[in-house]
Amino acid sequence: MEMTTKPRNFTSRVVLKEHFTARVFLITLKLLQPKTITFTPGQFINVDIGNGLRRQYSIASSSHKRDEVDLLIDIAPGGPGSIYFSNLEHDDTVSFTAPMGKFGFASQTGTIVFIAAGTGIAPFKSMIDFTAEEQARRKDYDKRNVYVYLCFRHEKDIFLEDYFEHLSEEQPNVHATIVLSQPGPTWTGRSGHVQENMDDRLFSDTSAHFYVCGGTPMVRGVVNYLRTNSVPEGHIHFEPF
Repeated sequence: MEMTTKPRNFTSRVVLKEHFTARVFLITLKLLQPKTITFTPGQFINVDIGNGLRRQYSIASSSHKRDEVDLLIDIAPGGPGSIYFSNLEHDDTVSFTAPMGKFGFASQTGTIVFIAAGTGIAPFKSMIDFTAEEQARRKDYDKRNVYVYLCFRHEKDIFLEDYFEHLSEEQPNVHATIVLSQPGPTWTGRSGHVQENMDDRLFSDTSAHFYVCGGTPMVRGVVNYLRTNSVPEGHIHFEPF
């Protein structure tokens, strides 16, 4: 998908603020002016948080949804962006510039592998929703295998679990795995470093493209692991935050 849309200034209104965990919530912004947006799944918006400051947040909704944008907000960092979004209430106005960035699908064919930490899943959710919608409405659309590896620290940090369970039921070609880096004694799922929980067969899939998003240390570790497993450089795509 070509990214040809130039950034524009938008005014929007908060229409939903849904908490997933104590520190993570989804916020939906209804566009007021302009009323629609065109973007490529994987891109982000640059939010005016006041006092001359701006913060970047990946769009978490499909590009088919043109009159609203969803964001996944993690307030744990506690900085100006966290404070701004924590204080937002229903009907508050939010100004931003979009679309921004060049992160997105590098290939329109082959296996897709998403590796994310926490809210790093945001750009991938946009890409996943877009792909699922295209597959559902177009018989000629290539039903690509999609593997999602989503890592959290503790069980209390997990979110979007129901979303992926439902998606996997609707789209059998979507495979999601949750990994905890510091699991509790009752956790029976995957644990450890997210990259060490990946299916080794993906590394020999010459059609596979790997997309990584999360904190810089996590991204560096995953990218190095992919390189160690002989994944071609042109098939590794990453965006740290």
